Amino acid sequence: MRQKLIPFLTGLIWSLVIGTILGAFSGWMLARLLHIPKLDELPSYRPAAASAIFDSSGAKVADFATESRVELPPEDMPNSLKLAIVAAEDAKFYEHGGVDPKAIFRAVIGSIRTGRFGGAGGGSTLTQQLALALFLKREHKLTRKIKEAFIAMDMEKRLSKDQILTLYANQIFLGHGAYGVEAASRLYFEKSAKDLDLAQSALLAGMIPSANNKFDPIRNPEGALKRRNYVLDRMARLGFVPPDAAEEAKREPLGAELHREKLESGSYFLEHVRRQIEENYGTQALYTGGLQVDITMRDDLQRAAEKAVREGLVRLEMTRLGYRRPLNLIESGTVEDPSDYQDPSWAQLQLRGGAMLRAVVDEVSRSRARLHIADHPASLKLKDASWTHSSSLKRILKKGDLVLVRLPEEIPESEEAVLEVKLLQEPDIQGALLAMDNRTGAVLAMVGGFDFAQSKFNRAIQSKLQCGSAFKPFVYLTAFEQGFTPSDTLFDAPFLLPDGSGELTYCPKNYYGKYYGVTTLRRALELSFNAAAVKLQNMVGGENVVRTARELGISTELHPYPSLALGTLGVRLIDLVRAYSGFANLGEVAEPYFISEVRDRDGHSLEHAYPHLERKAPQAATYLLLHVLEGVVQRGTGQKARSLEAHLAGKTGTTDEYSDAWFMGFSPRITVGVWVGRDHKAPIGKHMTGAEAALPIWVDFMKSYLDGLDEDSRSEKFSVPAGVVFSAVDWYSGHLVVPACAKDSRVILEAFLDGTEPTITCEDDDPTLRELPWPFQQAYYTPRPNEPMPTPEAVACVDQRFADEKLEALAKN
Repeated sequence: MRQKLIPFLTGLIWSLVIGTILGAFSGWMLARLLHIPKLDELPSYRPAAASAIFDSSGAKVADFATESRVELPPEDMPNSLKLAIVAAEDAKFYEHGGVDPKAIFRAVIGSIRTGRFGGAGGGSTLTQQLALALFLKREHKLTRKIKEAFIAMDMEKRLSKDQILTLYANQIFLGHGAYGVEAASRLYFEKSAKDLDLAQSALLAGMIPSANNKFDPIRNPEGALKRRNYVLDRMARLGFVPPDAAEEAKREPLGAELHREKLESGSYFLEHVRRQIEENYGTQALYTGGLQVDITMRDDLQRAAEKAVREGLVRLEMTRLGYRRPLNLIESGTVEDPSDYQDPSWAQLQLRGGAMLRAVVDEVSRSRARLHIADHPASLKLKDASWTHSSSLKRILKKGDLVLVRLPEEIPESEEAVLEVKLLQEPDIQGALLAMDNRTGAVLAMVGGFDFAQSKFNRAIQSKLQCGSAFKPFVYLTAFEQGFTPSDTLFDAPFLLPDGSGELTYCPKNYYGKYYGVTTLRRALELSFNAAAVKLQNMVGGENVVRTARELGISTELHPYPSLALGTLGVRLIDLVRAYSGFANLGEVAEPYFISEVRDRDGHSLEHAYPHLERKAPQAATYLLLHVLEGVVQRGTGQKARSLEAHLAGKTGTTDEYSDAWFMGFSPRITVGVWVGRDHKAPIGKHMTGAEAALPIWVDFMKSYLDGLDEDSRSEKFSVPAGVVFSAVDWYSGHLVVPACAKDSRVILEAFLDGTEPTITCEDDDPTLRELPWPFQQAYYTPRPNEPMPTPEAVACVDQRFADEKLEALAKN
């Protein structure tokens, strides 16, 4: 019976083989007749490739892709890798025409034995595997094998062997998200595939059939080593390499590790770029089109920006806002056992000296706590939490707390070594920073929050926030355009303006409820007097102020309400940076941009950004404002920036209840804006003004920027346009200083439009007048046309406690 069965099975097998070949041939003929479009496109086929992002220096900073794939051109594939793939997958690759009848015969025998027809088991040539990967579904059906065969034969007619091998090498999956030999080479060996040696080539080739990770060098190094050595032996047997070379390669260690590219900085910046590319070119082009994108981000400034914001917010929390109990992972239901917790920030963790990282508390005693950061043990001493003013760690920490800590400056080499950390406080407040090149509009750095992993909401671009006094420069620029000078005076005192219904109910209040009486426009802006700003807007026209803000780049909704002067309407940080950059440029406003060029995968330019600046305000009038804003840094609310010893200008901003803190500042070359606050409008903390909360972050960033400049660039001054002259005046009165009264004056060099210099001298000043409370100064002040003045109702509106006293003074006047 058995003797009769063997010839029968043999005949059946040959029938199947012949039938398959005939089916493949007829299928190939059918494909030729039907002229399948996909096959027509094969010579120009390009595998999906990641879009690469390059910073302003040309360094690659990120990839956007659904698969980790980097296309390797045929000329860069080393011979050792080609031969290793052929030896591992298809020894007759250079001999057959797409289908190997003997291999099919072996596959059919295997299929009969297993009862599974159409599997991949050994019958598919390398070309067939490529046909399957590109055009077919992985189905265990005989019809799929027939289609695979005729497509492979057709591919062999259309493509050279090297083209097929390159397509195959760029298509295969090689574990851990790597598609193609180039991505795998970078992942496992941190080098390009063109630089692979023989042993490394054999390792990658040996991984190809490892759909179940059987030969994964990370998860199964022993299996991967055996497979690599098998490939090397096979290469030697086939005559691809000399036996002694194969033996030498077998003595090499495996040498494979995961070398993933970790995003070091720029998360908010890159996410904004990603959205722009996707909007302009589509999702498919972004993730599979291999675009090359040059962005304006300067890596050094981006790192400085992130450090300034993170350190500044943590410092603010610890020194000004006080200790706050951290999140407890057990009580919150996040985990039952703290050792099971994996923080998102620990992915691809790299320990750097002095870095801030999250840690989980495992055990606490009075003087010491035991923690862990991913797999690294850490220890916290009581003295390293001294800022909490607690006498015991047990009072402030417990098992399961998720805390922010600072690593030691020197990281121990041993992974088992215990890290001695310091306790920090993870901020409950947020911050944002944006830096822009005045000359071009290129955005150099952007931070949209404390931690991108926790919140991807970009407060530098997406938030519409009240900017407080940072809006006042638009009022003053409007005034200077209408002929006011920085030495002109207003009366800083309570007054009433109509509300929306026409009732006289709106009374602007200065911070701390103090008013100063007669004041120059310069002094009012440098010290940020609210009443004077609202009064000035009323005099120059709210509609004109809105127009000025619009011209300089404010894109959000604005209305000419009296409170507009105090920044009560929402604006975007990027818009304010653009506008202040216009102040630095003497009225020329630059269009901000993040992407300088987009190229296709072959390097052809698809988009190129060029600086676009437009004049929006007169040079001379804008310089008057710029000169006053320099005074904000020299004498006013921005004095903390004086320590930088450079030519700088800017303005603080603080909103009601201290809920938003700003500093907008610039040098001749760059403009930088900083915001600090809470996502849900609530007070930051007591007396958290722009000078206290935002300005220190701005100073830290600008110090990093200025330290990178040469001496000439650091000392660069703002240019003075034609039509501007300077006169020595008294800072208090704005009157011209002459020798007779110079010793009793606070002398500054003031800027004026030519012909508008003051004629009244300081000889007419009474220094004692400015020391009087504002109600007693009114008798000596002549109001300007249309200037609102104090009334008893205004005084009562502002401060009822002192109303009687001030009303009495008003009555005497």
